[in-house]
Amino acid sequence: MYPGRVRMFLGAVALAAGALACGDNTAVDAGLPAIDARLPAIDARMIPDAAPPDADTRPLPDLVVDPDRLRADLAIEHHTFAADACELLPEEDCIAAAGDRTLLRFAVETPNIGNANLELGNPVGNPAFEYSSCHDHYHYKGFADFQLIDADGNAVAAGHKQAFCLMDSFKVSDDPTVATGPQYWCGFQGIQRGWSDVYHTRLPCQFVDVTDTPPGSYTLRIELNHDQTLEELSYANDTVEVPVTLGDPDLDTPTETCDGTLSDHALRGPHRECGWTKQQTFSCTPGQPYLVGCSFCSGVGSCTGNPMLRVCDPANPDPNCSYPTALAFNDDNCDACPRTRDVACPDSGQLDVYTAPSSPGGGYTCNLAIMQQ
Repeated sequence: MYPGRVRMFLGAVALAAGALACGDNTAVDAGLPAIDARLPAIDARMIPDAAPPDADTRPLPDLVVDPDRLRADLAIEHHTFAADACELLPEEDCIAAAGDRTLLRFAVETPNIGNANLELGNPVGNPAFEYSSCHDHYHYKGFADFQLIDADGNAVAAGHKQAFCLMDSFKVSDDPTVATGPQYWCGFQGIQRGWSDVYHTRLPCQFVDVTDTPPGSYTLRIELNHDQTLEELSYANDTVEVPVTLGDPDLDTPTETCDGTLSDHALRGPHRECGWTKQQTFSCTPGQPYLVGCSFCSGVGSCTGNPMLRVCDPANPDPNCSYPTALAFNDDNCDACPRTRDVACPDSGQLDVYTAPSSPGGGYTCNLAIMQQ
């Protein structure tokens, strides 16, 4: 397994706050990866079947799916949905029924490798968008199509057309002419050239419901812009497929070794589902908030190198601390050492803490501590 918005309002709100505003309402520490203008150039592996760059010089965007991020964040989650869950509404339609469901979660990162921005603008009153009353924001309809395909080419899990809030998440090009700061957000949508949008695994409907799918080998297919309503330089690179084995124990844990063929960009940060170590279990008082970390500047432990952490409930149906199920996570705090705050102690009275280097293979120490707030 290589598993596993707003993001920013007016360019001044933190990325974690943005994630909450655009639909991720899980209470976690503001530990989402910061927008980093130093990210490497787009890897050619994420441009399958793309035309040569000089084949078309029209000023158009060109969207692709990063297959490495898709593979790096794959994870299985077991989740119970209420009868009035947003995921059952017709405009969402991403689970087959209420109750206990098994979800194949993954992230979709969509770099714009074209020579112009993709600009959709204000979604209010725009027929290309639909308003999600449950999530209280607008989605671009049918941006991505998710399917799980068997060996005979049949879609075995219910296909889901995910609606995106398109925005600038990461600068992914080192071209000096590419803008250094984000321009688009949920209230004025688009993706600049040389930037990517990321729908991470904690977001609603960012999964395929595999509850009734038997174990075995499958292909996860992600297709962008299926109806070609967005004009692009190429439509040939809008689909990516990656192999998935349901029943593989690696999908249930983030502790296996990371695949060395995956890009550093795909693996960097607390979202990845590989290279983690279960370091310590702390006792806590249920319902009370805690500060957990190895950050000397926050007064909880100390570290060397550049570690990151996740905090989870060991009594969770997914006890191995995947990114979608974590109570909190953090990469860097006021130094290179992580901490999470306001972690509510669960009914189990225990907190499992997992640690990992920010980039796979990096050396680190993380001397953990916990403090009731």
